[in-house]
Formats: sequence, structure tokens, C-alpha cells
Amino acid sequence: MSRVIRFAALYPEHLNLNGDHANLLVLQKRLKWRDVESEVVTVTRKEDLDKFDLLVLGHGSADAWAELSKFDSDLIPRVLAFINSGKPVIAVSSGYEFLVEEMNSMKVKHVERASEFQDSDGVVGYINSEADLPAVTWVKNSLLTLFHGPVLAKNPKLADQIIENANWAPIEKRARLENVDSLADASRRIAFED
Repeated sequence: MSRVIRFAALYPEHLNLNGDHANLLVLQKRLKWRDVESEVVTVTRKEDLDKFDLLVLGHGSADAWAELSKFDSDLIPRVLAFINSGKPVIAVSSGYEFLVEEMNSMKVKHVERASEFQDSDGVVGYINSEADLPAVTWVKNSLLTLFHGPVLAKNPKLADQIIENANWAPIEKRARLENVDSLADASRRIAFED
């Protein structure tokens, strides 16, 4: 029996403001279609992150982050250590901002709020942020994005890139994946229609 890939949904009651943790469902389904078993573990208290294969650090309000810091004050440094170990993280909006601030030891600059669908080098999603950061960036094997919600559903190539970088499964195409990918392409086009 092959190993089960373990995904951690970090503090979804605090850091899932726009359904960011649904990215795990996309990864899980794409792995299942490649005959790879995975499980999603909801993390609601401080625990060892090394037992996971991927983390999702979603978006949360300022109040949610303040509350979270009371019982897991070193979450961001621990997630950064996970990234530096080469394991993948999906960090969304405020989660992305906090990681960048920890990496650079300085606050992220804020500009006029963008609240719109955007295309960033072929990756599409909805931004609602004042952070002066690229919409999508890779740090080692980790995806950091300002795009809210299940960005992998509209951008299956990102999901496959995460899977391929982690060596969890071969990326050969199967009919079911091609059908789903064509639906994602249609969704991407519709996002920009008037």
C-alpha cells in the first residue's frame, strides 16, 4: 500500500474567510484521479506541522489573526520553516502577507485596494487586497497568492505543478482530468466577460 498524502487545513475557523481551504479538495480530487490517496486534517490547535505534506494558510481578518496569535503565536515562523524545508504551502492573501513580512523582516507596503478579477501571467483569480505584492509567486515549492478562494479550481495547472514538484504522482493526463481542465478554462474565460 502506498503512502497517504496528508494535507493540513490550518485553523479554518480563523483562516478560511473566502473558502481558501477548498484548494485542498481540488488537490485531493486530482490525486485521487491519479490513484493516490490523500487526507485533509483540520488543525485547530498548535501541533507539529512536520507530520504533514502540505499546509494551507488561508486568509483571515485582523481580528481572526489577533485571536489566533493568542494560542499559536509562532505559527508564521513555523510555516516559514516548513516552506524552507522544501515542503509545499498554499498561502492566501493575509497568510501570504504575514509570510512575506516574516521572510523580509519588514511590513508589506499597502496601496490602493484592488477588488477585481485579474489575470497574472495566465493565472486567474479574484483579488480584494491593498498589499503591494505580486498576485502569484512561488517560494521554493510553495504557492503564495493574493487570489482568494479555491484558486486551484480555476487554475488546474497550478495544482498539477504542486503535485509534480512534490513528486506525489505522475502528471500524465487522463480523460477525467482533461474534462475538468476544460471546465476550468471555461470558468476562467467567463470571469472576464461583461
